[in-house]
Amino acid sequence: MIAAGGTGGHFYPGLTLAQTLKERGWQVLFLTRRGDPSLPTLETSAIPYVELDLGGFSRKPSLEWLGFIRKAAASTNLAVRVLRDFGPRVVVGMGGYLTFPAIAAAARLGVPRAVHDSNAVLGLANRASVLLGAELFWGLPPADGSGGTVTGTPIRPALWHPGEPGPARAKLGLSPAATTLLVFGGSQGARTLNLSLPRILKSATALGPIQVAHLAGRKDAVEVRSAYAQAGAAAAVLEYVEDMETAYAAADLVLCRAGASTLAELAALRKPAVLVPYPHASGRHQTHNALSFAAAGAAVLVEEKDLAERLPGLLKDLLLSGPAGEILSRMSASYIKLGLPRPEETARALADAVEKLSEKDP
Repeated sequence: MIAAGGTGGHFYPGLTLAQTLKERGWQVLFLTRRGDPSLPTLETSAIPYVELDLGGFSRKPSLEWLGFIRKAAASTNLAVRVLRDFGPRVVVGMGGYLTFPAIAAAARLGVPRAVHDSNAVLGLANRASVLLGAELFWGLPPADGSGGTVTGTPIRPALWHPGEPGPARAKLGLSPAATTLLVFGGSQGARTLNLSLPRILKSATALGPIQVAHLAGRKDAVEVRSAYAQAGAAAAVLEYVEDMETAYAAADLVLCRAGASTLAELAALRKPAVLVPYPHASGRHQTHNALSFAAAGAAVLVEEKDLAERLPGLLKDLLLSGPAGEILSRMSASYIKLGLPRPEETARALADAVEKLSEKDP
C-alpha cells in the first residue's frame, strides 16, 4: 500500500513506484486525498485507491488544528480497516500529510513500513513516521547526515531522455540555435519570479543574445508576456507545457525554485541551474535542497532577495562569457558528486528497498 497525494511532488514518485511494483507482479493499493486531482491518473493506470478525508494544515497554531486532529484520527481508523481488509506486506508513505495515518495504521497492526522523503530534510509527517518505526528512504542526501538510504526520487520515464535542443526550441517557438534560459516557478512563489525576471533581464539584454522560455502559469502569462516585450527580450512565455521534457531539452541553463520534484528532474538530466529557493517553504527545506546542489557544484544558489543584484552577472558568466560552455559542462558533470542513481535506476532502487522490507516478519 502506498500513501501519496496532495501535491504532484508526492503523488508522481508514488505512482512511478506503484507502476514499477506492478510490473514485478505486486498488487498495489493507493491511499490518497478525497477528490485529489490525481484520481483520473490512478484510474487510467488501473491502480485501485481509497480516499482519505484529510488536508494540510497551517503551521501556525489556530483552531484549524482541532479539525485537522479530528480528521487525522478518523483517517487513521479508516486506514486500519483498509489494512485489515487488504493485508499489505508493506506500507510506504511518500511524504506529506497522507503519510502519517497510513504509517500510524501500519504501526498499530505491526505491518512493515517505510517513508520516502524527496527533500534533503524530513517533513513533519515523515519525522513522526520514523518515530513509529518506519524505515527511511531519501530522494537527496540528507542535510544533517542522518540515517536512512538514499534511493533518489523516481521521475516519469518521458523525462529520462528529453531529446535535442534545436528541435525542442523550435517547438517552443524559439530560435533553434540561440542560447536559451528556461525559467519556471512552482506551486508556491511562482509569481515573484514571473514579475521579477523580465525586469531583471531588461538590464541584462546588453550582455548578449539570450532567449528565454518562461513557464508562467495561467494567471500570469499575459502580464509576463507583456513585460518581456517591454524589456525587448526574446521570450516564449507559456502557461505550461504538457511535455516538460521539451522545455528541459531546450535549455542551456535552468532558473527555478528548489522543490524536490524539480531537483529530481534536474539531477536526472544533469541540467546546470540557478536555484532560487522559495523563502517561506516549511522548515526552509528548499534552501537545504539547493545547498546540496550548490555544494556539489551542479547549481548556483541565489536568495530571492539577491536575485536582481546577482542574476545579470551570473547570466554573463554562465551563458555569454568565453568559458561559459566549459563552466556549464563542469556543472553538469558535478551532479555525480551527489551520489544519486541514474533516472532509469531510481525507481528500481526504491522498489528493491520496498521489496526487501516486505520480506521482514510483521
